[in-house]
Amino acid sequence: MKGIFQKSLMVALIGASLATPLQAYAYQEPTNYVHMKTENMTVYSAYGAKIAAAEKQGTFSVKANVVNNRQPLEVEIFKNGHSGVLKQMVKKGVMEPVAYRDEGDRLVATIHNNAELKFEYPAQIYFRDLAKSEYSSYVTTLAERGIVQGRTSDNFGVNDSLTRAQFSVLIVRAFSFQQEPLTQFKDIDAKKSWFGGHVGALHSLGIINGKSPNIFDPNGKITRQQAILMIGRTLDVVDFIPEEYEGLPYQDSNDFQDELLRFTQTLYGIGALDDNTNLLPNQYITRGQFAKMLAVSLEAAGRL
Repeated sequence: MKGIFQKSLMVALIGASLATPLQAYAYQEPTNYVHMKTENMTVYSAYGAKIAAAEKQGTFSVKANVVNNRQPLEVEIFKNGHSGVLKQMVKKGVMEPVAYRDEGDRLVATIHNNAELKFEYPAQIYFRDLAKSEYSSYVTTLAERGIVQGRTSDNFGVNDSLTRAQFSVLIVRAFSFQQEPLTQFKDIDAKKSWFGGHVGALHSLGIINGKSPNIFDPNGKITRQQAILMIGRTLDVVDFIPEEYEGLPYQDSNDFQDELLRFTQTLYGIGALDDNTNLLPNQYITRGQFAKMLAVSLEAAGRL
């Protein structure tokens, strides 16, 4: 089982569509759900939402009275001549990523807020520091979706560390969670910060906590162990159901318990962690390592 998602991700990069993930999703039988159809789109709700859906000149508009980070909608869009990357408009002229998987003739997107969706051609991407990196395919896939960006136009910073603020933004972008207001942390300016709403979303979902009840530490670096815990919690939030996986190969994971043990087994089982003698849980995670962890987890959850 291990490695299947990595292999299909590589196939996607050479032009083949991703295989349908193997585990069951919340929307496995959409005909039993409330839904609304337009010419090229069907919107589903598992929560009894009242849905308004429309498409006009390549813009797919979705509104519902029930849609949030715990009760998303699933949107199936048939391409019918459309190409490029699907994104959502957050305000005029500003497009953000949306979580979706490509089924060849159609896309299946998961949205956590009312949205206007459009196809966009991805920007041409070339990061010099990925030329010989084992994380190149994962970074490129995420960059084409608009989830990650480089340090500069031609340098990703594959070996750089990741801050708590950056981590929060990347998770919210990748899973297209709705940003939430945040007031409890004194070291985050809720009105001016570029990451406050992202932290608010993850904090409200129980994915990330502060260093104390009123301190978040946005510039603090993320360790590999912390990344595993928070991506594992994210997979729980989106109702990912892991299979039974074999034991861990890491010599330094023998004392793992509870959440950390469960999530490490899950991420190792889907192929999101490297095959090494040691996991090095207290080492700061690099942007490249995180890109692999995130891309494989997205695919496992049916959102890539």
